[in-house]
Amino acid sequence: MATVPRIVPMNEMPKPDEIEMSIGYPCVSMLEKSSRVLQKAATDCASKSQSWIELMQYGPENGDEMFRKMLAEFLTRQYQSDVLADELYVTTGASFGVTMLGVTLFAAGDVVFVEDPSYFLVFKMLEMCKLNITSVPTDEQGIIPAALEEAVTVHVAKNASRPLTEDRPYRGLVYLIPTFHNPTGRCLADERCKQIIDVARKHKLLIICDDVYNFYYFTEKPPKRLYSYDTRTDPDYMGSVVSNGSFSKVLPPGIRLGWLEAPHKLLRLLAYNGLALRGRRRTQAILGIMGAALESGQLDEIVVESRLSVKVLLAIALCYKVVLIVREFVLSVPVC
Repeated sequence: MATVPRIVPMNEMPKPDEIEMSIGYPCVSMLEKSSRVLQKAATDCASKSQSWIELMQYGPENGDEMFRKMLAEFLTRQYQSDVLADELYVTTGASFGVTMLGVTLFAAGDVVFVEDPSYFLVFKMLEMCKLNITSVPTDEQGIIPAALEEAVTVHVAKNASRPLTEDRPYRGLVYLIPTFHNPTGRCLADERCKQIIDVARKHKLLIICDDVYNFYYFTEKPPKRLYSYDTRTDPDYMGSVVSNGSFSKVLPPGIRLGWLEAPHKLLRLLAYNGLALRGRRRTQAILGIMGAALESGQLDEIVVESRLSVKVLLAIALCYKVVLIVREFVLSVPVC
């Protein structure tokens, strides 16, 4: 008879014979390997005395320039689409990215549209920003554009009298997980992506995409990111999408390092925000260590191995589900 795997509390490390499925971070073997890579990167970085001294200082508002270049090259390889260094803004993680955008670009009482269902912890972040949360239904292809349009028409109309300014150029926020959605695992369909962009441009909305799962594709090419659909050459382009990324799904989450990929005009608004200035000052030393790890090429290897480990875990979870179904069927069959 199959045994039920123990759900390991968040403050405990799972044992070798346990499978952690209650929270999203790398498995123990990948945590150990990535920790060794980061330890070596820290040693290499510290051996360069001048570099180490510089890393003990406050850094540039949007993150060290050399690190952003290496990060852009890394993301370009992983996404298989161009990522530009001057469109990257270093953060202390995806949660910080959501909160910073909510606080900086929106006023208390502004509306944020969220998929139903969505990542359960995001609601606390959005409530901290004092935004009014409105759920929008989804189907097998993701968020329903017509439902979003209807919700926007109703709720944004209430704030229509508030003038848009250079500091706050958007009427509302849309929070999406378009790629490998949590909790459904769906990817937003191609046509849906285009329709959502149209709605955002029409109503002057900002879409923040939680792109923290994009590395975990099992096909030859990864799904196209929603950010790529917001084409600059379009006549009605206004910069409607931000990609919110993090290393927390492939590296130890204690690293607390992420990034925003955003239009230049939005990055300028973030550059001197008080919350942003405090946040980036916590990352400078980490940027040096991560820069050394990126330069070594070992982070690419970790992503590949992490992708394989997740694929194995999915197979185990599927087999376990089958065992439970079979067991339930066997127990339900009356004995003759």
